[in-house]
Amino acid sequence: MVFDILYRIYYGFLNPPTAKKHEDVIRFGLLSASNIAPIALIAPAKCHPETIVAAVAARDKSRAEAYAKKHGIPIVHSNYEDLLNDPSIDAIYISLPNAHHYEWAIKALRAKKHVLLEKPPCSNATEAHSLFAYAKNNKDTILLEAFHTHFHPAWQTFMSLVHDSSNAGKIRSASAAQYLPKYGFGATDIRWRFDLAGGCMMDFGTYPMSILRNVLREEPQAENLSAKARTVEFASIMKREEVDEAMEVKFKTKSGAIGNIFADLRTSCQWKFPPQVLRGYIPSFGLPKCEVECLEREVESPESRGEVAGSIDSGRCFVKRKVTFWNYLMPSIYHRIDVEDEYVVRGDAGILKSWKDVQHLNAYTWPKGDIRGTGIEKAWWTSYSYQLEEFVNRIKRRKGSGVWVDGEESMKQMEAIDLVYNKAGMSVRPSTGFQV
Repeated sequence: MVFDILYRIYYGFLNPPTAKKHEDVIRFGLLSASNIAPIALIAPAKCHPETIVAAVAARDKSRAEAYAKKHGIPIVHSNYEDLLNDPSIDAIYISLPNAHHYEWAIKALRAKKHVLLEKPPCSNATEAHSLFAYAKNNKDTILLEAFHTHFHPAWQTFMSLVHDSSNAGKIRSASAAQYLPKYGFGATDIRWRFDLAGGCMMDFGTYPMSILRNVLREEPQAENLSAKARTVEFASIMKREEVDEAMEVKFKTKSGAIGNIFADLRTSCQWKFPPQVLRGYIPSFGLPKCEVECLEREVESPESRGEVAGSIDSGRCFVKRKVTFWNYLMPSIYHRIDVEDEYVVRGDAGILKSWKDVQHLNAYTWPKGDIRGTGIEKAWWTSYSYQLEEFVNRIKRRKGSGVWVDGEESMKQMEAIDLVYNKAGMSVRPSTGFQV
């Protein structure tokens, strides 16, 4: 297993092989010399036969030049406008601070460029509605919010186990949690700037919110949602009371399902044995996890590996499913999907038989013969690679896997984030004042 993990890290992130490029490649420009671009686009584009990262622009041209040299990008533009006006560029990847997403996505679309936009798409829901309305009227361009996790086969496998299996009853509850160790981001990091639409829910917390909204297939309701924030502890932060370093959200959907979200950008030790005074100084880490519990349902033919179905003829068989997805955030490195099915056979006299069936699954590629695959996928492909493949398919007007994050989804996601801030007693992230 360790060798497999190292293999996927090496080829997926560190040194992906360079694919032979097609003549009609899509040429990307990077709007920002960001830390996320190498894993989110540069590496996936290198090993994709239809994409090239051809240009970059940053506020500081010397920084852009150093970045281009490091990553083998041939063109450096003096400013963002020059990049957008470059006729050789087909698509723009935007990984600017959150507050600038709206303005530059609009400007890129206006320049007739396709846009791959880092999450969240905007500072707030008002901007999101404006952006995606604008994009809808620009039918020749593609706009995608880069929720890469949804594109990986592991996530689609998880969703199938929760929604499509005959053993999966109605969802009773779902939870999603992820953590980063304390000390990962210092006091000057843009994540702590309210004016740049910072905060945990605008960064790390977007993932579990999107995960649960997709799992439950329902939107959080204001009257049944509570949120509790832990504000950033750095004393030097402006508007510190408005900036969350962790957020806990609890809600109930219209159908009665319970949702729980927890995200923490500065996780400290949760163990009991260190003295209380020391725990806050010790960083801690845990794998991102999504857990779904279903209500019991009756089944005619159990999907059980461990028992013979013939023994249930004298009673009625019921099953209750729980599915846990470990590391939904970076599934290409490592993930595991645990499926627990609790069976019980009931007759007139009560319980006749009961047993538990447990499976541990993974899905690093589409199953052989699955129509969602194109044949170019590799076991080391990252979720960003699968995302890029679908972005290319949309631009090329090809069917692809069918996995997509549309504008309606992105707008509802921003509405949910705004709702969380309101319920936590915090302000919605401010707009910059840019007008379409």
